[in-house]
Amino acid sequence: MASKNVHDGSITAETLDYLGFTDMVTVGFVTSEVLDVHLSESQTQWDIIKDLLKTETTSDLTTVKRAFVLPMHNVSTDRLKASLKEHKISVTNDYEKADFIIPHTNFYDSYSNIPTIPQTKMMFKLSNGYYCHDHRPLTEDYHDRTGNDVIIESRSQDNNYQHNMNYESAPFDSFVFSKMSLELASLVQNGEMQVIGTDTILNQSANRIPITEQLIEDIRKMCDVYSATDDDIAMAGKIIPTIDPTGEPYLLYTSASMLENVSYKFNRNKDVMYWMDKHDIYNLSRKNAEEAIKYFDEKGELDSRCFKSLEVKCREQIQINNRELYTFKVQVKPEYRKYMVEVE
Repeated sequence: MASKNVHDGSITAETLDYLGFTDMVTVGFVTSEVLDVHLSESQTQWDIIKDLLKTETTSDLTTVKRAFVLPMHNVSTDRLKASLKEHKISVTNDYEKADFIIPHTNFYDSYSNIPTIPQTKMMFKLSNGYYCHDHRPLTEDYHDRTGNDVIIESRSQDNNYQHNMNYESAPFDSFVFSKMSLELASLVQNGEMQVIGTDTILNQSANRIPITEQLIEDIRKMCDVYSATDDDIAMAGKIIPTIDPTGEPYLLYTSASMLENVSYKFNRNKDVMYWMDKHDIYNLSRKNAEEAIKYFDEKGELDSRCFKSLEVKCREQIQINNRELYTFKVQVKPEYRKYMVEVE
C-alpha cells in the first residue's frame, strides 16, 4: 500500500534512470519530520515529469475503474466522486490501486528564497534557495543519519533568523520532486497508469445544466445581497459548478459581472472557484462589448446571436466629429459580416 504522504518512502535508482535523471540528489524537506525529496538542476527533466503527470492519455471513461486524485486538487473530491460514480468508477487514496490519475495545475509551483511550501506539493521549483542542517534538533538528526542537506523554508526555519544560521546556497534553479511524483510519472511513462483530465470527467456528467436567462436570474436572486439566506447561497454554490455555457457566449458575457460581484460569497467553495476560473469570469466581467466580441471570436465561440446582440451595444459607443461638414455611414468590417446572417 502506497503512503498518503507525497514524500514518504524512497525512490529507486532504477526509477530515476528510467525517467532519464542523471544529476538527482536527495535532500531533506521538513514536515512534521524531515523526509527525503529529490533535487535536480534540469529544467528539461522538470518539464518531462510535469507533462507526464498532466497530459491526458485517454478520454474514454469506459476503460478505467479506479481513480487517484492528485493532492491539492482545485475541485472538491465529492464532486469528482459524484461525476465518476455515474460511470461506475471509484476513487482511491492509494495510487498503487488506481488505474488512472486526475491531474490539475496545483500539484506543481514555483518559489524563491525562503518561502512557505505546502507539505502536499508534489513538485516545485525553488529559485535562489538555501540549505541548512544544524539549526534544529530534527534537522541535525536527519543530517547525522543521512548526510543530506535540508532545504530551508519557513517551516524548517522555525523561529531562527537566517543571519544566525549556518546556511549555504542551494543550486539557483532547484527542481524538487516528491517520491509520489516520480513513481506516478514512471507508471504513466510505462503505460501502467492513464491520465484523464478534470474537464473530461466533469463534461461527461449528466448533471450539467444548460445556461439560460431564467437560470441566471435564479442565481441572481439566490445571491441577492439584501434577501439571500445561507441556504440560498449554499444552493447557488451547488448549481453554479454544473452550469454548461456551451453555445451561449452572450449569456455567459451578460452574467459575468453578476457572477464576479458575488464570487466573494464562494471563496471557500472550490467547485465554484474552479468553474469561474475555467470560464474566465473575472476577465470577461471587465470587458466592454467590443472587447467581448474579439474575445469570443479569438476563442472560436462567437456566433450570430452573440455578435448581433453585442454589436448593438458597440454602436452606442461610436463617436464621430466634424458632423457639420460630413456625413458618415457605419458599416461592420467584412470579416465580421458573416455573423450578421442568421444561421438556420
